[in-house]
Amino acid sequence: MNDSSNFSEAEENQPRVYTVSELTRTVRGVLETEFDSVWVEGEISNLRVAASKHAYFVLKDEKAQIRCVLFKNFRAGLKYQPEDGDQVILFGRFTVYDARGEYQIVVETLEPVGLGALQKAFEQLKEKLSKEGLFDEERKKPIPEFPWKVGVITSPTGAAVRDILNIIRRRNPKVSVLINPVRVQGEGSAEEIANAIEEMNRLPDVDVLIVGRGGGSIEDLWAFNEEVVARAIAASKIPVVSAVGHEIDFTIADFVADLRAPTPSAAAELTVPVLQDIIGQLASLTRQIIVSTRRPIEDFKIHLRRLLNRRFFRDPLHILAPIAQRVDDLNLRLVRGLSQGVILQKQRLVSRVEQLFQASPEKAIRLKEERLGNLNLRLVRGLSQGIVLQNHRLRNQVERLIQASPKKGFQRLEEKRASLHHRLMEKTRSLVQLEKNRFAGVVKNLNALSPLTILDRGYSITTLDGNTVKSSGETKPGDSVQVRLSKGRLDCTVDKTISDESV
Repeated sequence: MNDSSNFSEAEENQPRVYTVSELTRTVRGVLETEFDSVWVEGEISNLRVAASKHAYFVLKDEKAQIRCVLFKNFRAGLKYQPEDGDQVILFGRFTVYDARGEYQIVVETLEPVGLGALQKAFEQLKEKLSKEGLFDEERKKPIPEFPWKVGVITSPTGAAVRDILNIIRRRNPKVSVLINPVRVQGEGSAEEIANAIEEMNRLPDVDVLIVGRGGGSIEDLWAFNEEVVARAIAASKIPVVSAVGHEIDFTIADFVADLRAPTPSAAAELTVPVLQDIIGQLASLTRQIIVSTRRPIEDFKIHLRRLLNRRFFRDPLHILAPIAQRVDDLNLRLVRGLSQGVILQKQRLVSRVEQLFQASPEKAIRLKEERLGNLNLRLVRGLSQGIVLQNHRLRNQVERLIQASPKKGFQRLEEKRASLHHRLMEKTRSLVQLEKNRFAGVVKNLNALSPLTILDRGYSITTLDGNTVKSSGETKPGDSVQVRLSKGRLDCTVDKTISDESV
C-alpha cells in the first residue's frame, strides 16, 4: 500500500506533456474564446485570390504582421474589392491554422480607411466599365424626338414619379406613360431595376425609358451604382434616360445611359416635347410649304394658259393636216415602189428562166449527141478512106510482088495485109473507146447539173399551166396542177392552200 501511494504522488508531481496537435487546439481554443471578434487596422500586403475564390493576404503595420483569410461568401458581400497597399479596417475572429501552427484572422468584413468603401467600389466599377466601352458616345442611342409611350422605372410612392407624371401631362397629355414599380434602395433593389429594364424591352411599343429616383445619400442611391443595373441599361434596345438624385449626384447609371438628366423632372422635360410648341412648329411649317408651293403653281397656271392659247389646242386638225398629207405621199411612193419592184422581179425571173433553158441538160445532150454523130461520121469516113488507100497500096505491092516472084510475093503480101488489117482494127477500137469515155464523162457532168437528178432523191416539180409553182399563194383551191416525179407525172387538184406563216 505504501509503495502504490508513493507512485501516485510521483506521477502527480510530473509535468504534463502535450502533443503538437493538442497544444495547437488548446491555443486555438484560448484565442477564439478571448478574441471571438476583433477590429484591426493595417495595410494589405501579398493579396492573392485562389481558384476557390477565397482571398489570402497579410495585414501589417510598421512593426508586425498577421495572416488573414477572406472566404468567398464574405468576399462576395463586400462593397469593393481590396488591393495591395490599401489601408483598411477589418472585422473578424482569431483562429489557429493547425497545419502550419499559425494564428490568423478570419475576416468577415472590411472597408478602406479614409476613402469610404462605397466610394472605392464606385471608382473601381467606373474604371472597369469605362475600359469595356460602356461609356462611349458611339454606342449611345438617340432619344426619339416625338415619343408616344414613355416607360418609367422608379418607386411608385416617391416624389419622382409624381413629378414625372405631372410634367408629361402638362407638356403633352397625348403621351402614354407606363410605370414599372420597383424598389430603388435596399437589398435586392438593383436586381429589381435590372429586371424591370428587361421587361420593358420585351414590350413592342415603348419609345423611351426613364430610370431613376429622387435625391439621397450615396447609400440611398447605391442601387444605381450596381454593375447589374449598368449592364441592363447598356443592353437595352430602348433608349434610356437616367434621372437619379439631384444635379450634383452622379451614378454609374448616368454614365451608361443614353442621356443623363440632372433630376427626374428634367428627364420628363428632356424626353417629352411641349405639344403646343409642336403644333406651332407644324403650323409654321405648313405656312412655309403653302408659300413655297403657291408660286410654282401660279407659274404653272400661266404656262398652261399660254399652251391653251396655242393653235394646236384651238385647231388640232390643222396640226394633223400636214401629217395626213405626208401619209398620202408615203402611200403613193410605196405603191410605186411595189409596182417597180414587181416589174423588176418579173424581169429577173424571165432572165433566170431563159438562163435555165439555155443551161437545160436536154439541149446540152442534143448538142453532144450531134457532135458525137459528126465524130462517128468523120471516123467512119476516115476509116473508109484509110481502108481504100491501104487496099490501093496493097494492090500495087501485090502486083509488084507478082511480077517479081508470084509465089513468094503473094505470101509476103498476105502477111503484110494481115498485119495492116490488125493494126487498123486496133486503132479503130482505141478511137471508139476514147470517144465513148469522153461521151460518158459529159453525160455524167450533165446528170450532176441536171435538176432532174434531184427528183431521184424524192423531190418533185409542180407546174400550173406550164409555169413552175414556187409558193402556195400562186394557187387556189380547185386548180389543176401537174407534179413531175423522178419517174412519171401526177395530175392533181388543189384542195387547200397553206401559207408559210401558218406552217
